[in-house]
Amino acid sequence: MSEPIEAEVNEEMRNRQLKSIWNRFGIYIIASAVIIILAVGGYEVSNYWNNKISQKESDRFDSAILMIEEGRSDEGYKKLLELTNSKSGYRGLALFRLSSESYDLGNFNESVEFLKKASNDKSLTEGLRSFAKIKAGLILVDHGSLDDVNNILDSLAKKNGSFSFHAKEIIALSMLSNGKESEAKLMFESIASDAATPPSLARRAEIFLQ
Repeated sequence: MSEPIEAEVNEEMRNRQLKSIWNRFGIYIIASAVIIILAVGGYEVSNYWNNKISQKESDRFDSAILMIEEGRSDEGYKKLLELTNSKSGYRGLALFRLSSESYDLGNFNESVEFLKKASNDKSLTEGLRSFAKIKAGLILVDHGSLDDVNNILDSLAKKNGSFSFHAKEIIALSMLSNGKESEAKLMFESIASDAATPPSLARRAEIFLQ
């Protein structure tokens, strides 16, 4: 067998292996990624909340959440929407909660749109804006196209920082779910080989490359 043909066959075998791993373990890897991302994002939200306390807006936000928990979702949803026009820090928190409520109702496009607004909200910290993009990207892996994921995460993936590695991982997962095994392999290789990659992300990337 000539070397070019042998290389092509080996590459095809690796791609099939990558697809097989995705089919078997993709959901578990996404779940692991979600847990870690939410933990990082939760820390950002907690810090932001503590630093942006406004009693009046806090009461309005708590009231909206209570309405939702009591089954008065429409009223709570309306109050949260009103808070998105606020000039306080609770505007961003309202956008995150509205996204979660929309997602739970199966309104995935609406959920992403709220996160996009949060990612462009200059009143939020850079960490929270990045977190909004990451959450939107995760939703789009299952409920959007590869272009959708790239559009929201490409700029973040090119930056330095922990969120950039999460962005790369989500783009790679979207590549896999859209049949782009070769491109996903290259992305996982870049994650695994980067000394700055957080250990948990590097291990997940290596799973796909075995």
